[in-house]
Amino acid sequence: MPEISLNIIGLDDLKADFERLAKATGDKVMGDAVMAGARVARDKVRQAAPVRTRKLQKNIAATRARKSAESGGATAGIRVKKPSGKSTRPVKRGSRPGKRLKTEYAAPFYWKFLELGTSTMRAHPFIRPTWDGSLPEIERAVRDKLADGIDKAILG
Repeated sequence: MPEISLNIIGLDDLKADFERLAKATGDKVMGDAVMAGARVARDKVRQAAPVRTRKLQKNIAATRARKSAESGGATAGIRVKKPSGKSTRPVKRGSRPGKRLKTEYAAPFYWKFLELGTSTMRAHPFIRPTWDGSLPEIERAVRDKLADGIDKAILG
């Protein structure tokens, strides 16, 4: 039986490429990729949010979670900012004499009541259905951003 030998040329270069790829796809590239998906979700949820004062839409944000325990992992999502305070301002009421005060919150607190409902109001969810409906677009954004990071690592 004839003896077959195989010579691999450029194995050192391939090893160096894999090391650069592992370094580049670390925390930064993964974090940027999941944030790209979170931004897509944020924009979709803002469009689906009920509009009354636009305060709810303005306070929907894409956020990155703290570093995960495992290397190369990243988590991001969307949230509604917490109310940081409130202010009062005088409001004139039609023909009523005198001034009244109106309380305005810095961020909406009522989004939970809309999303989950209360004992007297049925739920009108807008976050979860929008998230579920836009999963293909979110995945595409993550995949594209990750591919760009990998290309930059190998070529750059």
